[in-house]
Amino acid sequence: MAKIVKIDPSKWEDANVVQLDVEAPNNMEAILALEDWAGEHGFARVRENFLRIIVKKSGKQVFRGVCFRITAEERKSVRFEMDSIKKRAEKIGATFKRSRAAG
Repeated sequence: MAKIVKIDPSKWEDANVVQLDVEAPNNMEAILALEDWAGEHGFARVRENFLRIIVKKSGKQVFRGVCFRITAEERKSVRFEMDSIKKRAEKIGATFKRSRAAG
């Protein structure tokens, strides 16, 4: 089970960018914990496939990732990207149907 153990800055409510440390058994569970935190607090995770591994003074290992506050422009960009993906998928689907019909 992954859990957020540190948020920097500690008063993140007014921050546009935050850095989070996650105790997790592996990178994927740490990423999922960051995604959950970001979604719950109006942020998005920076698109890193592999989070940084930090060894604390105690010797404990954590995964460190970055999240940023979502702005109106970014929401619009996400919609634009999703529309673009949908159009490509529809085009691929139409091509697949034609090729299957051809035999």
